[in-house]
Amino acid sequence: MRYPALNGLRALAATAVVTTHAAFWTASYTPDTVGYALARLDVGVAVFFALSGFLLSQPLFRAAAQGRPAPRPAAFLWRRALRILPAYWVCVVVAMLFLPGNREMGAGDWLRFLTLTQIYSRNWHAEGLDHAWSLCTEVSFYVLLPVIVGGLLRLSGGTWRPGRILAVLAGASLLGFGWFAWAASDPFLLGSLTLWLPAYVSWFAAGMAIAVLSVASPEWSPVRRAHELGNSPWTCWGAALALFWAASGPFTGAVDLTSALTAAQGITKHVLYTLIAALAVWPLVFGDQTAGRGRRFLASRPMDWLGERSYGLFLFHMPLLLIMWEVFTHHIALVLPVTWVVAVGVAALGYRVIERPLVQRFRDLVPDQPGARAEPDGTGAGGHAGGVPAETAAGRS
Repeated sequence: MRYPALNGLRALAATAVVTTHAAFWTASYTPDTVGYALARLDVGVAVFFALSGFLLSQPLFRAAAQGRPAPRPAAFLWRRALRILPAYWVCVVVAMLFLPGNREMGAGDWLRFLTLTQIYSRNWHAEGLDHAWSLCTEVSFYVLLPVIVGGLLRLSGGTWRPGRILAVLAGASLLGFGWFAWAASDPFLLGSLTLWLPAYVSWFAAGMAIAVLSVASPEWSPVRRAHELGNSPWTCWGAALALFWAASGPFTGAVDLTSALTAAQGITKHVLYTLIAALAVWPLVFGDQTAGRGRRFLASRPMDWLGERSYGLFLFHMPLLLIMWEVFTHHIALVLPVTWVVAVGVAALGYRVIERPLVQRFRDLVPDQPGARAEPDGTGAGGHAGGVPAETAAGRS
């Protein structure tokens, strides 16, 4: 089964992230409906986490459902690292060397950022690199995913029981909300605990739940209902927009980010973002994937092209945004489009020079199964999940 519109959704989510950052730096987080909506476009991160949860867990769940061995964790992690780290390292080096706010960074700071471990200390800020916090969180999900799926299957008695897996994912999401409440309640705790993976379990679990349903028996009643809902994409997206409107208010946090989220605000925001992300992805997995203008738009060649390059758009937009903010007037109407266009150009260059060549040449260096013949000169862009490269990293806020 192919999911041709997922890359287009990734492009929209990346644009949402760029927009919310441009709005922040141009002081467009105003205490009105528009200002709150601009501030809440960080929901794009939830969409990306849900996409990662779906695309990366689906092959593991499919293997379990079919009773065959899953891909080797070593192969999975190698391809993830190959897809993400080289371009990220370029971004870190550029930001550290050329942005003035990073001139005092020492060797320890360089090490933390290059190894994506900066959120595990209080000093996780760096000019042009603050947005990489979610990349740190997502990488921790990559590392733990084989263990997570193995644990879910073990809790299901070692057999394929999709209903039990869905129940465990729901319970894990509740524990994630509890983690956030605990981390946000005590100012003496390490402040970045609210950026760690447990706080975002529900966003990844939403995608994983969709993956479970996508490989479960089509005769199972929850799968039939999933397709019934997916056959009405505008119902899903209309509900997502309604929830986004509900999230665009002070009960999900201050609009200007001057104060940290309270436990109640954080949990409310995470619940709403979980539902929005699930509803955004749902009709692009279930239902007729060739039906409807929305699906056709997201699956169009321009949107697919942008989606393939969305990782570079995410990586490089923040350093570029700071440069644009200094050079041009601080009005969002100019800063946002200029930043987006330049970032897309840089992303396209990075995709052509760094991302795609490395994946094509080295992705099969670690084979899926022991004893398989490695093909370091293979031409594939990476493992695909329904037509969308699983090696395409999600954008972040």
